[in-house]
Amino acid sequence: MSTVMITGATGLLGRALCQKISHHHTVIGCGFSRAVAPLHQLDLGDQTAVLSFLDTHQPDYLIHAAAERRPEYCERDHQGTLALNVAATEFLAKTCRQRGIRFFFISTDYVFDGTSPPYLESDPTHPINFYGETKQAAERAIIADSELHTIVRVPVLYGEVTTLEESAVTIIAQQLLDSPSASHDHWAIRYPTHVDDIALTLNDIIANPDVTGIIHISGNQAFTKYEMATIMAQILDVPSYLVTSQATPSGDAKRPKNCALKDTRLLQYGINHQRDFATAVADVLSTHMLRCQ
Repeated sequence: MSTVMITGATGLLGRALCQKISHHHTVIGCGFSRAVAPLHQLDLGDQTAVLSFLDTHQPDYLIHAAAERRPEYCERDHQGTLALNVAATEFLAKTCRQRGIRFFFISTDYVFDGTSPPYLESDPTHPINFYGETKQAAERAIIADSELHTIVRVPVLYGEVTTLEESAVTIIAQQLLDSPSASHDHWAIRYPTHVDDIALTLNDIIANPDVTGIIHISGNQAFTKYEMATIMAQILDVPSYLVTSQATPSGDAKRPKNCALKDTRLLQYGINHQRDFATAVADVLSTHMLRCQ
């Protein structure tokens, strides 16, 4: 049985990766401030500690899911964002190549400007916010380091959350509960993707050594935040007539209008994990509400 190391294992995606991949491989999950056993605490900014950890555990694969993903926070803290999103990623990629570890980097649809969707894996990148710029820089460093590394671009994610605020999707439910009449962005088009589908896809890719380079993993249903809000309002028994739309972009950081990812390479390999958004988000919200009662 091979060993898969996962960074960012305390996060929304990292938890799903640990759970699903552990069905087929030995998983070593790593986090930082929130890591408790059986997860390992590892500071990705401490290169000596990282080298020691890799030499001790000797993973066959490393999925780098740790990142600063909040666009507004990235705009406020350039130095910290660069350290995690770029410098740590570049060091991990180089170190994995030197040790023969297959490296997967979780990137984002925000490397595109959203003006010419859908985007192929081969399309040129042009981010419009600092978060996207750091992911673009990390991608370029990875590609320059090795053609055997894999870059995995994903859109907005949702799944089993510790708090509704953990995901840019489920936070909409919290906003509905706090203020049913609050307005929601009806400008940007998103493709919410369940973290379990990302994990299942990566499980398939790990089994196929031919899948390297850039791949796209994305849900195939398009929604604005307002449209997601109307779906979640029905689930939460919030009167839908109270939900209002906002026709202009929201937030301090610029966001692209439509970064639809076309997963042409995965389809060539017959890899396609999808689920209905309305059904899946209802399951997420019901599970969270029961756990919180």
